[in-house]
Amino acid sequence: MTPIYQWTDRIARGQLALAALAICSILFTISLDVILRTTLRAPLTGAMEVVSFYCMVPVVFLPIMLLELRGEHIETDLFYRLFPLSFKRMSIIVSGTLSIGIYGLLTFITFEQALSSTSRGEVSMGVNLMPIWPVRWILPIAFSTSALGALLLLIRNLSQKSPHD
Repeated sequence: MTPIYQWTDRIARGQLALAALAICSILFTISLDVILRTTLRAPLTGAMEVVSFYCMVPVVFLPIMLLELRGEHIETDLFYRLFPLSFKRMSIIVSGTLSIGIYGLLTFITFEQALSSTSRGEVSMGVNLMPIWPVRWILPIAFSTSALGALLLLIRNLSQKSPHD
């Protein structure tokens, strides 16, 4: 494995670890809320906001890079298997380029939203005012690293002698 693949694999695994930590945080927060609500009749203030804003976003978006690097996104290959080798290569190029472009566009859009949210000091209007602008930065990070993962997957797929079946 080349150094760039090792480096990106470490990043992807780190993002996956953060997503796993967010899942544990959801489990802990909701469990504590239920325990406090049932035993002391005092729910954990802001539990739903913490789970919704601070935990769900990393759970959903941070693992995408690892999926890209491993080529484990959903594939539909009903017709792909019937393609001649040249069409398979073209399909790989088109789908890889589209993935990189879409991730790049999402990076740009979410980066601008994160900048705007940060400059406004965006907060959640729940029981308490909770700053949510820091969470807005997860999306441009996740999408930019996913674009890198898609690029490396495209390079790897094109460097193979025959496209995968």
